[in-house]
Amino acid sequence: MAIRDSLPPKEKEYRVRELLTARLVQAPNPSGTNISRCQKLNIAELYGDSQWAPRNGWRSDEEVIASLRSLIDHVLDGVTEGFPEEAYPLPDGVGAAVAFGYDETGRRRPLVWVDSRLSDELCADLWGFCAALISVGDKSEERADKDGVLYIGKRRRPVMGPGPELLGALTVQRFGRRPGDCAFPLVSPEQLTQ
Repeated sequence: MAIRDSLPPKEKEYRVRELLTARLVQAPNPSGTNISRCQKLNIAELYGDSQWAPRNGWRSDEEVIASLRSLIDHVLDGVTEGFPEEAYPLPDGVGAAVAFGYDETGRRRPLVWVDSRLSDELCADLWGFCAALISVGDKSEERADKDGVLYIGKRRRPVMGPGPELLGALTVQRFGRRPGDCAFPLVSPEQLTQ
């Protein structure tokens, strides 16, 4: 079942409930009883007290971007920057990049660039996806090219299951904005063209 942005809000709510109902076999709810897959779910009640509810309420894209950059810089020991001017034009379809490097003490220090010329909405989702890629550690590093760089496309796809895509969407949500489709493709060096 696909959920498209163009659907009316009530239809979206109905489809999300149906999708969750189909996925949940047994899930504990706050009262301690189980919800069977045959019962209708009120998604707002399931989500409201979640650890993924917005930490400081709903915020602007700029505030969310600043918080995500701070998370990468201060919690994940990374460095965040916009692409330098000499990097433009970027290879076709690239919206961000993550380079895995190490400082002089041998501590892992990922460097993240996001194309600041993109819309704030898209940048926020890209920053969230990059934070998720960094946080899954070696799994992402193994997918990097020979220079230790992951190129991230800017074409969105729906999140289809667990992984950095889902973690990125949940992180963006936690920092205060409804994420768009947060499954961004990784672009291989062979796909890069100017």
